[in-house]
Amino acid sequence: MSDPQNKLSSLRGLHADCVLLKEGGNPVVLLQKCSFRAGDNDVVMDLLLHPAPHSGYTTRLFFERPIENRGANWNRHRVAEREWWAPSWQNVQPSLPWTSMLCAHLRAVA
Repeated sequence: MSDPQNKLSSLRGLHADCVLLKEGGNPVVLLQKCSFRAGDNDVVMDLLLHPAPHSGYTTRLFFERPIENRGANWNRHRVAEREWWAPSWQNVQPSLPWTSMLCAHLRAVA
């Protein structure tokens, strides 16, 4: 099993509906209908974890849509043939396990 496959298996412990994709030669993970908390609200939406550098950030988590009053400086990106939104949230290291990386990025909207 390759390293991305091992990391994906661990991530499936948090969210079973994950799909490994490629973007610019890097693995990215589509988390379909992911449930998480944003402030006082329960949110369900597709997320895309980009565990390599992207657009000046060490790693990125892309959201299906911006979350009102959560996160800062939301910008639109086209990644893996789809439009995504990402807040400004820096220094989530690519050396982290993908489970930890996902949780660290979700703190941007907590």
